[in-house]
Amino acid sequence: MRYVAEFAGSLVLLLCGYGYMCNVSLKKTLVTALNYVELVIAWSLSVGLGLTTSIVMGGPAYLNPGVVLGNVIAGTLPVLEALLFLLMEFLAAGAAVVLCMVFFWDSFQATPNAPKRGIFSAYPVERNLVQNFVQEIMATFVFLFIMLTCLKAAGGEFRAFQTGVIGAAVVAVLALSLNSTGYSMNAMRSVFSSVWFELLPIPNKNGERVDWPYQLTVNLLGSSIGGILGVLVTGLF
Repeated sequence: MRYVAEFAGSLVLLLCGYGYMCNVSLKKTLVTALNYVELVIAWSLSVGLGLTTSIVMGGPAYLNPGVVLGNVIAGTLPVLEALLFLLMEFLAAGAAVVLCMVFFWDSFQATPNAPKRGIFSAYPVERNLVQNFVQEIMATFVFLFIMLTCLKAAGGEFRAFQTGVIGAAVVAVLALSLNSTGYSMNAMRSVFSSVWFELLPIPNKNGERVDWPYQLTVNLLGSSIGGILGVLVTGLF
């Protein structure tokens, strides 16, 4: 059940976020333009609802490869279990992309020229791999340090609700205060979904390809390092 909870929480997190991105990026939707405050609220609620879903179902609610790896290094999670949690996150990313592809099929077909890869993964405002890499580490570390510290303090009957509120609040604050690159703070949100973006027959991709140097350097390595540091440093306290 812990693995089912990881899958469900990851799916809720990604599906809510990708759904909003489809609405603002594609034609034939009721949302015609990107609104930054609205974007922050949408992703904040996505994180909060994903965490709440996973916890209610009895899972540890890692929902982030960096957190999984951090717990492996900290010695609190066996490697085999970690691989199963990562598999659940990877499958959840695929399910979220498929569901969005089916749900917004007509909208994808009606949007031939707009880029699609940004719907499912984060990209920088200014592409500078070294700077973006450092920014990703910093943003992910601060996010998870605050999140994990709050989670350790949350408890009792309303833990799931507290977690959801904390998740929403932390993402909102960080997104509004650290917006210098297209950081994802979660390899599941960007790298796992990029694999599925390449594989699935999403309408009107028009040969658009994933920027793998950025995804692997920044969104995989950078966010993983930030996640590992967040887990380890939180553990020191």
